[in-house]
This record gives sequence, structure tokens and C-alpha cells, in this order.
Amino acid sequence: MNLKRTGFTLVELLVVITIIGVLAGLLLPAVQSAREAARLAQCGNQVKNLALAAIQYENNKGEMPGWCMKFGDFAGGVNPSDPDAGVSPAHQKVGTWAVGLLPYLDGQPIYEVWNEDKYPVIGPGSPENPSSTGESGEGYTASAAPNLPIFQCPSSPVIVGDHGRNSYISNNGFHPQDLQGNFVNVAHTNANGPAATFASSQERANGVFTNKFAGATNSATGDRVRMDDFKDGAGNTVLFSENLQAMPWHRAGLMGQTDLTNASLEYDPFSRYTNGMVYWYADDNPTNFPGAISLNGANSILKVNGGDQSGDKFNIEMPKVRNAQNLIRAAQLARPSSAHVDGVQMGFADGTVRFIAEGIDYRVYQAYMTTRGKSSDVPFNEFIPKGQAL
Repeated sequence: MNLKRTGFTLVELLVVITIIGVLAGLLLPAVQSAREAARLAQCGNQVKNLALAAIQYENNKGEMPGWCMKFGDFAGGVNPSDPDAGVSPAHQKVGTWAVGLLPYLDGQPIYEVWNEDKYPVIGPGSPENPSSTGESGEGYTASAAPNLPIFQCPSSPVIVGDHGRNSYISNNGFHPQDLQGNFVNVAHTNANGPAATFASSQERANGVFTNKFAGATNSATGDRVRMDDFKDGAGNTVLFSENLQAMPWHRAGLMGQTDLTNASLEYDPFSRYTNGMVYWYADDNPTNFPGAISLNGANSILKVNGGDQSGDKFNIEMPKVRNAQNLIRAAQLARPSSAHVDGVQMGFADGTVRFIAEGIDYRVYQAYMTTRGKSSDVPFNEFIPKGQAL
């Protein structure tokens, strides 16, 4: 009598499970790749919107925003939008380029908190005892510094702060110091040219975003940069990129409640680096450029994604204590970096976005950062990227 089988043998079951496991193993990377492609596209769209917002700002204001700007003063008192929060102290409302772009990024209500003097941007209390509406250690109110999707790369696992989380940085031009904090000699005048200064580093040929906050002692502010100043071409001048160490979008440098309530407030040099990218007086082959930094070894951290130091890019943090050594460290980290594979998103002054490989030649990076390379403080100011018109 023949018996008909009605189930699987153990061997057959194990084979089926193995096949399913193999298929799942093949499928999951493809799913993850598709997700990362979607996140990359979303990030690129956000960078594009930032670039378009900056172009609109320039069209309306006649110049690009600054990396440090004053938006008003709060005389002290109760916040009319939150009267139960208590009394906020008098303070100056100093913020970043991102605050200036809010009206062009569907952030008009948040911009009004900064731009209208009747609203405070810091809450009651102090950095040691902040109000419930402020971020611990900074004192900013939640209404002045909310978390906005436009400022957050969906791929980034490193986003600092409880409020104002940020992944994006602006083109803040030339860093005029060397690794010891000495102002470098600029070579576009002669081989032993005059030492660069803070003011000269902000000349329009050197970058796009400059300091716009003079402060109580009327410190030097940067040039007005217009679209007409992009002599190398709008498509060859970068406005924004990504950075894993970027500080909150609203906070200029390390400015917190104690700083903003100080009547003699000056710009914070850190604000050039905590929300921006810079280029150094550096070259892969510095032999012919006296004083130029070699980008080999540990100094490759100045390159896109940190060069040879890229293994640390998720673990290092932007310094949060003001001193000369930390200022240099902040400047080292003020370069494009991202969680994307092998490169970063960059938004250019013509409104386009490009994925730039992390192996990009540093001279090309410098050329993208300058509005007119021949007049800038790059070591090799005669360098022209392939395909760029004279």
C-alpha cells in the first residue's frame, strides 16, 4: 500500500529556510540602498532650497546675508506670545545667515520672533538655570529656535542640540591663520606678502558670506557680496554644503544668554566656523607657496569629509569652549562633511546642486569657495578648474 506524503521533511524545510535567508540577505542591502538614494535626493533638494533662498535674499536686499547678523533688540519684559513664561532680560538679537533666510524658507513666523523687537529670543532664567522654554546652557526660546526639517539632512546621525538642529553650512571664505594661530602671508601680492587679517579675509573675492555684526566697538565687518561679484561664474561658486559638526542653525558661534545680554557684545569668531565652511592657505604641493600648509597626514582633516581622517568624522565634536586652541580646531572642522557615501551635497549660486566627491582636489574646492580666484588669497590664484572659462 502506497502512502502519500502530506508535509516537508526536515531537510527540505532547512533548505527552504536557507533559501529565504539568502534572498533576504540579498534584498536588504537593495532596500537600504534605495532608502539612502531617497535620503540623498531629499538632502539635495534642501540644499537647493537654501541656495535659492540666498539668491532671493540677494535680489531683495542687494547683498548676501552674513554669517553673523543683528536682527533687533529686546528691551526686557514679558514675551507677548507666552506671558506665563516669566520676564526675559534685555538682550541683542544676534543670529546667523539661517535666520536671515527664514522668510524665503516658509519660516516667516519664526523670523518675526527675531526681527520684531517685542519678542525675545532668550527666555527667563540664566544659562545655569534656564527656563523650561530655553535650551539648557544657551537660554534660547523654543519659538526662536525650533527644529526645522529644511536644516536637517535625513542621513545625518550627528545633529547637535535639542533646538535648532542643523546639518548645513555656508561659504564663509578664507581662514587667515595657520595651525599655530598666526596670520599667514598672502602670496597673491608677492611671495612674502603682507600678513592676512580678519578684515582682508572677508574681501568679496575670498568668499560669499561675511560678518555683518559690527558690535559695540564697531568691529570690522565684511564686504557686501552681490551676485554681480561672482566673476568666476555663479555655477562655479558654492553657497552651502553639509557638515556633521554643524552647530544649531540659529546660534551665532557660541553665543548664549550671557553673551546676548551683554551691552558690549561683539561678534563671536567661532560663528564663522560653527555654521560655516572655510578654506585654508593650504595645498597638496605647498613647495612653491611659502607658508602654505601641506594637506598630507593629519592635515587632511581640512579636506572634504576629513580626507585621511574620515574615520573620525562621526565621532568628533565642534569645540564649545572659547580659547585660541579651540578656535583653530573649529576652523579645521569647518569643511564639508556628510553621512553620504564618498561625498557631500553642495548648492551653488546658480541654484544648482551637485554631489561633490570627497576626493576633490583642494585647489578645486578653493576655486568653488572664491568668487574671483585670481583676486583671492588662495596659494595658487592662477589655478582654473578644468572646463571653467577664463
